[in-house]
Amino acid sequence: MATFKKLPASLALQRGTVISDGAFFHLIDGKTESLKVMYHGIRGTQNVAGNKSKGSASGESVAREVSNIQQTESAKLLSNAKLLVTWDFRLIDLADILFASATKAGADKSDEQAFRKAFQGFVARVKDSDGLKTVVGRYVRNVVNGRWLWRNRLVAESIVITVTPSQNSEKSYTFKALDYNLNSFDNPSADEQALAEILLTGAKGDATNAGLHIEAVVDFGMGGVEVFPSQNYLEDKPKGFSRSLYQLNPVRPQRGADNNQFLGQAALRDQKIGNAIRTIDTWYPNAEEYNHKPIAVEPNGANLEHQFFYRVGKEKMSAFDILKEIDDLDPNSEKGMFLIACLIRGGVYSEGD
Repeated sequence: MATFKKLPASLALQRGTVISDGAFFHLIDGKTESLKVMYHGIRGTQNVAGNKSKGSASGESVAREVSNIQQTESAKLLSNAKLLVTWDFRLIDLADILFASATKAGADKSDEQAFRKAFQGFVARVKDSDGLKTVVGRYVRNVVNGRWLWRNRLVAESIVITVTPSQNSEKSYTFKALDYNLNSFDNPSADEQALAEILLTGAKGDATNAGLHIEAVVDFGMGGVEVFPSQNYLEDKPKGFSRSLYQLNPVRPQRGADNNQFLGQAALRDQKIGNAIRTIDTWYPNAEEYNHKPIAVEPNGANLEHQFFYRVGKEKMSAFDILKEIDDLDPNSEKGMFLIACLIRGGVYSEGD
């Protein structure tokens, strides 16, 4: 197989998915109401017994400051509500994925030109391949199985997901998410295949008819329970503040004011949804040792749950390695399907000196 010794010094792929945030609503008797994040105070206990002193007659250490006073944010359903989460999804034309490919100033451009030609040739082969259908079908499976609901899925009693194509709002497809095994992509139903065909039109260049609107109704078997939107990462949290939640139309809480403030609408961040639905990689080396459990598509097979790089090693199975084989790569092979998924993911694959 022909291979490139080196990738271009500047190689960037734009993300091939278009995903909205997942907005949270209370659903009560068919009517919806925005589910707001609440800012409030809690009194917990310390996780560690710190601030010790010699406080007893026997000289034993006695822990002080047992209580842990915090301000936090949470999101909860009304007592008679179910959770409704809505978002939209489509793919862009794979021909537009290559965002930048260039050599260093003054360097020979022939290798970069050859790589660009090979890349475009691979994309052309991909558009009519079974490999692309497999990859997109796996995306669809992760839409209908509710993987993108994260912890909300884990604690639900039932989840009904309805998917409506943008090209035909009168036609919709309904799925019971908890009936699906999160580790299997086998035996796609006719409805799943129909949705995959819609997404494929976007990947092949017809963005006008390629969108899906997704709604999930999550029943926890009770009302008034906590639900789980995305959390915000705060590098420098205010003292005594424990958790910040992602919001649409965010409202800044008034610290130290009313202890029960309602803020913006709770939501799952688009990146969190995207990470869930691209959890389709079962082609990594030695996958049989892990019962072919899917991991999110990452160039080096990085997995946060296990703190491990599944595609780094002597097998040369990282996206950086496979890109060097792109000239003759079969899109229907495991390497080919992984690379297709990486193209859809996007990212920077530059290889400097």
